[in-house]
Amino acid sequence: MSRNEFRFVVDGVDLTPEQQTLIAGEIQKAGLAALGTANAKLTNPLTLGHGNLKLRPEWYGLWVLDGAFAQDLGQKINDIGFWMQR
Repeated sequence: MSRNEFRFVVDGVDLTPEQQTLIAGEIQKAGLAALGTANAKLTNPLTLGHGNLKLRPEWYGLWVLDGAFAQDLGQKINDIGFWMQR
């Protein structure tokens, strides 16, 4: 399984927590759109992440997992009750 990581860094600009959350959300949307533009072949994607600095700052961002690991992790999340039917 390969891993590709892309970062967006803003240095020297003071941002409020609200601005950080807004920017994080826009970057998440852009990253997902870029996967589509690049025609990435995802078989069973699981998207995890958030923009809430107070919840878990180390998880700030978005992860797109695919394949068997995504399937296993998704099932574990469902088993503990985080899955919400739309």
